[in-house]
Amino acid sequence: MAERDLSESPVRELLRRFLITFFLGMVVYRFGTYVPIPGVSVEVLGKLVTDSTSTIGAILRYADMFSGGAIQNASIFGLGVTPYISASIIIQLLTYSIPALKALQKEGEGGRRKLNQYTRYATLLICLVQATIAAIALANYTVNVGSQGETSLLQQGYDRFAFIVTAVMVITTGSMAILWIAEQITRHGIGNGVSIIIAIGIIAYMPSALSGIGTDLVKVLMVAIVCLLLIAAIVVVVQAVRRIGLEQQRRVQGNKIYGGAQTTLPLKLNQANVIPVIFASPVIIVINVLVGWQVIAWLGLDQMFSYGNVGHRYLFAALIIFFTFFYISITFDLKEMSSHFKQSGFFVRGIRPGQNTVDYLQAILTRITFVGAIFLALIAIMPEIIGSTLGQTHSNLLVGGTGLMIIVGVTIDVMQKVGTFFLAQQYRGLGDEGGRKPSGGKRF
Repeated sequence: MAERDLSESPVRELLRRFLITFFLGMVVYRFGTYVPIPGVSVEVLGKLVTDSTSTIGAILRYADMFSGGAIQNASIFGLGVTPYISASIIIQLLTYSIPALKALQKEGEGGRRKLNQYTRYATLLICLVQATIAAIALANYTVNVGSQGETSLLQQGYDRFAFIVTAVMVITTGSMAILWIAEQITRHGIGNGVSIIIAIGIIAYMPSALSGIGTDLVKVLMVAIVCLLLIAAIVVVVQAVRRIGLEQQRRVQGNKIYGGAQTTLPLKLNQANVIPVIFASPVIIVINVLVGWQVIAWLGLDQMFSYGNVGHRYLFAALIIFFTFFYISITFDLKEMSSHFKQSGFFVRGIRPGQNTVDYLQAILTRITFVGAIFLALIAIMPEIIGSTLGQTHSNLLVGGTGLMIIVGVTIDVMQKVGTFFLAQQYRGLGDEGGRKPSGGKRF
């Protein structure tokens, strides 16, 4: 928290931060999701998204969940924070691969600011590419609406080239505006702004995602029980940590003994969070597009890997497990970690420093990564399983899926931020008891 937080009433400051988060997230962002792109037929696009028999409709519904219905509304915020997330992951992977960026990361606050600036540039570039693809698709895609035949997503009277140029500018500006809103929430609100924006979009999508369940009491109770069990499992897995004991070497100087401190190295069970799902989603989308090709249909693979089939679920789960291990292998440099332990005088309890420490940490990391990857894969494919069990094709995308995991993770993060805020105020109050009183506001 900022310095001003500790000089004011903690309740007042916390209320101010919650109000800022609510205004920027629930008012400004949600208002933008209902502002359509000029020239797009919102009704036709809505029919495409809600079409339960279309593969492209299923893909759009999955993406629409993270944007809070912005895609179905043809909103200027349709891309959401996806470009920023993609840019952040790319910069993070490049940081571990390129020595210059890795050295920049170790420079402290100045280095992090430069990396954040590079991330913004990459976000703008990705926005332009994705906005161009979306604008071309909107200008050329046609939808079969029954008696009306093939209808274009582009309204009549609009020139295609002019629409594409305008749409690219509007969509890119809207996505960068979301990034600005997220940064303001992070700076002046509470919690991580990007996570808050995603969670708000998923929560806003929840009523429409559950509306298809109907009034069957058995189905409603079943969904409620599954949600409660999944929330409990997600909390356990998100909070699960494997702690490795570390000891500091002792040295004797004269009659005094120095060192001997003990600490732990925490390794989270779900270290990759939802990043493997973000990696696997575009790959499975490309596979869904390829399934529609005549060659794939001739080989009979379209029935196996098309959306809603068992092969599609297993393939998606396998991709998530693969990308989980890939991400962990890139971001965790165990040799550098072991070298850092040796320089600091620490060693793993009962393990010799050097290669033995690396092998020991690698074995533990592999086991917990496998368990975390299996859990993440089950969470990701749970919507399809529940949908096929209840006979629903599109209404249960949220239930038990990655969206629920994001909501639970953001809620836990906000609770931890609030606890840290009050703890810092409590320590300041203990420090002020023996000295002067705080200059601004009363002590909590």
